[in-house]
Amino acid sequence: MKKSIYRLGRILFLLALAVISLLPTTKVAAARDVNKPNAAVLVGPCGLPGAMGPTSVDDDFTNRSVTISIANVPPGGATTAAETVVFRNTIQNLGSADDAFIISAPTAPAGFKIEISTDDGINYVTVERWNTGVTETVAYRAAATFLVRVTAPAGLKVLTGFDTVIRVTSTVNPAVTNETIDRLYTGFIRIEKTARIINTAGDARNAGPGAEIEFTVSYANISSAGGVGSSMLTAHNLVIGENGFAAPNNWGATTDHVVGASDTRGGIIIGDAVGSSSLTNMVIMLEAGQSGVFKFRRKIK
Repeated sequence: MKKSIYRLGRILFLLALAVISLLPTTKVAAARDVNKPNAAVLVGPCGLPGAMGPTSVDDDFTNRSVTISIANVPPGGATTAAETVVFRNTIQNLGSADDAFIISAPTAPAGFKIEISTDDGINYVTVERWNTGVTETVAYRAAATFLVRVTAPAGLKVLTGFDTVIRVTSTVNPAVTNETIDRLYTGFIRIEKTARIINTAGDARNAGPGAEIEFTVSYANISSAGGVGSSMLTAHNLVIGENGFAAPNNWGATTDHVVGASDTRGGIIIGDAVGSSSLTNMVIMLEAGQSGVFKFRRKIK
């Protein structure tokens, strides 16, 4: 009897082992997960897909400005024509396999036309918030550059930035995305002029002969800064000219120049001499967020 019970128990034990061996295990499932490709992507300014914005890799940016449509437009005015600017952005595939990425523009300013080219500008495709965008295949650990053509309408307020958000989405895993901002400015150098009477005789109410007028020209680069690797707007060789005979100025014939003009950024000043009726100040470089002040005086004849 004892031998029979022993044999029965052994048979049941072996059957239990056989059943267990047929059951799926977490180790097998984990092995399948390891074999599945992982998706990862960055998109940013040309050549710098990993650029940082003020807070993260999702608000890095490329800043550009219109030029033709803001000519001779005063502060507070509006652009005089539609204008097109081309941005260059780079995608980097950081996943474990080749991937096809969908490039879209989920956020764009009203009235703007957004087009994308993946063949260096030979062909462009218009993208809207409601369509899927353009697909670009990027090999494992490789990068690809694409163009974004932004056309801004006329009538936009000058010295204003308009953001187009470019999103790149993996097709290996659609939950994996990254964004960058292509920001178009309607001019980015603000210039403001003021004047005040300086009476060397001590009577502030006397603006007659002998009193001096101090002219102040404040200038600033109003474009956004912040982050690491984002593409910012820098003004090179900024020229500020003041001619006393050119409207709306009228001080050329009624005042004499007082030598001693200055610029807080060390600009190169031409015309700071006795008998001068015009001055030119050239600022070699003005980076995003920087500002300066140009001053000169005239004595009332």
